[in-house]
Amino acid sequence: MSVKMATQENDGDLLRQRFQEKLAARLNADPTDASAEDTKPSKPASPFCVQNLLWLGVALAVFYFSDFVRVMVYDTSIKRIWYWIGVALMSIHIGTAGFLVIWLGYWKKISSDTWEKQYPKAIPIATASFLVGILCLSVALWPVWGFLAPIILLSLFMGVVVIVAMIG
Repeated sequence: MSVKMATQENDGDLLRQRFQEKLAARLNADPTDASAEDTKPSKPASPFCVQNLLWLGVALAVFYFSDFVRVMVYDTSIKRIWYWIGVALMSIHIGTAGFLVIWLGYWKKISSDTWEKQYPKAIPIATASFLVGILCLSVALWPVWGFLAPIILLSLFMGVVVIVAMIG
C-alpha cells in the first residue's frame, strides 16, 4: 500500500515538474523566435462568417414563421403589463448601448477601454436592463408561444447582433 502511494506521489511530482517546465519555456520564449508557438498574428474574424450567416438565417426564419409583428400588434393573449415593462427595460438597454457605442465611440472618439473608468455604472445598467427585459418579454409572450418564447427572443436578438456586427 505504501509503495503504491509513493509511486502516485512521484507521478504527481513528475507531472507537476513537466507542467512547470512547459510553462517556464512558454513564458520565457522569445516572440521573434520562429519556433515559438502561437507567434502568428491572428487576423480579425470577418462578420460575414458562416456562423453569423446562420444566425441571420435563423433569425429571419423565426421572424417570418412566428408572425412576430402580427403577434406583437394584434394578439390579445399577450400579458401587456409585462410586455411594456420589458419594452421599457430593453429601451434602457438600447439607449445605454447607443450612448456608449455611438456617442462615446464614434462621435467623441473615446476608446471602449475607458468607458468603464468614465461611466462605471453604464455597463452594469445595460446588462441588468437587458436580462430583466428579456425575462419580462418572455413572461409576456409565454401565453402565445409557450416554452418557445425565450428561444424566439434569443434567435431574434442574435439576428440583431449579427446585423449590427455586419454594419459596424
